[in-house]
Amino acid sequence: MIDKKILLITLRGDFGGGPRHVDSIYQNLKREFNLYIASPSEEPFGISWKNQLFESNKFLELPHRKFRVRDFLSLISFVKRNKIKVIHAHGRGAGIYARLLKPFLPQIKILYTLHGFHIELFPLLKKQISIYIEKILSLLTTIFINISENERLSCIKNKIYKKEKSVIIYNGIPDTLNKNYNVESLRKKLGLPSEKFIIVGITRFDPVKNLTSFVEIANLLQSDDDIFFILSGDGEEMQKIKLTINKYNLKNILLTGFVNNPLDYVISSDIYLTTSIIEGLPYSLIEAIMCARPVVASNVMGNNEVIIDEVNGLLFDLSDLSQAVNKIKRIKNDKSLYQYLSNNARKRYLESFTEETMIIQLKELYKRFLG
Repeated sequence: MIDKKILLITLRGDFGGGPRHVDSIYQNLKREFNLYIASPSEEPFGISWKNQLFESNKFLELPHRKFRVRDFLSLISFVKRNKIKVIHAHGRGAGIYARLLKPFLPQIKILYTLHGFHIELFPLLKKQISIYIEKILSLLTTIFINISENERLSCIKNKIYKKEKSVIIYNGIPDTLNKNYNVESLRKKLGLPSEKFIIVGITRFDPVKNLTSFVEIANLLQSDDDIFFILSGDGEEMQKIKLTINKYNLKNILLTGFVNNPLDYVISSDIYLTTSIIEGLPYSLIEAIMCARPVVASNVMGNNEVIIDEVNGLLFDLSDLSQAVNKIKRIKNDKSLYQYLSNNARKRYLESFTEETMIIQLKELYKRFLG
C-alpha cells in the first residue's frame, strides 16, 4: 500500500454504468492504492462502499445528483483531514464538487471522467451556459479522462480543453462469458420461447434511451411470428413504455423489469438492439459483444464507437426505423453474416474493452499524478 491517497467521487451509487465503473476501479485497485469514496449511500454500490469503508473513516456521504453547500464544506474537511492528494471525479455533478475544491486546496490533482458529454441535446441557451461553465471549470482540472474518442472530439470542438489535457480510457468489463453455456437450457430456465429469434435490450428506462423506438421496431416486426423481443430494466419511463405496448397491442415483446442476471438474457438472445439518442460508452453494448452477439444500434455517439458498421454489428439512422427492421431481418436470414458479426463482436471486445486493459491504464495514470 502506498502512502499517497486517492478519493473517488460520484453522485450516483445506484444501478448504472457510472457507479459500476467506480466500483470496478475500487475493487481492482484498493490493494495497490489507498482509496477513499464520496458518494450517495444508496443501493447497490453506495451501500456496499459505505459498508466497506465507513468504519475506517474512508467514506463520505454526498447527495444523489445534487449540489449542497453543507456537503461541499464537508468534502473540503474530509479531503483536508485525510490529506488526499488526488481526486478522481466521475460524472458532471461530481466534477463540479471536485473542481471547486481546487481554489481551497490548490495542491490537489483533479482527474475528471465525464461519462458522456451530452451537451448537444441541450436547448441553445442551456448549451451555451453549460459550455461556459465547463470552460471555467477546465481551468481547475488537472486532466480529463474521456471514455470515447467521439466524446473527446466533442469537448475539443466546443473548446472545453485542448487535446493535450485529455486521455482516452475505454470502459472495460471482466470476461465472464461461460463458453460452455447452452442457449436452449438457458431459455428454458428463463421461461423464454425456445424456437424464436430473440432480440434483447437491457437498459435504464429514461428518455435518452429512446425506448419508444424499441417498441415501435417490435411493432413493425409484429407480423413476423419468428421474432420475439425482450426489454429488461426499469426507470421513470416504464409506464410510458407499457402504454405504448398496449397501444399497439403487442404480443411479441416481454418486459422483464429489473433483472439481477442480465447476461443470461443477452446469451439467450440472437441480437442485441439499442435505440439510444446518445451515449457515453455503453456497458450494455460491451456486454453484448463480450457475449459474441451481433448488435443493431442507433448510429449515435457512444454506440458507433463500440459498434463498427458491417463489422461487429449494423448501425441505423434513428429518423428511419425501417432501417433497423431491415437490418434485423438481414442478420436473421443470413447465417454467414450472423457468424461473421458474432466472431468480430467477441474479437472487438477482447481488443478494446476488457476490464484488465482499463485498470492498467488507470493505474498508470494514478501513479503519474501521485508523483
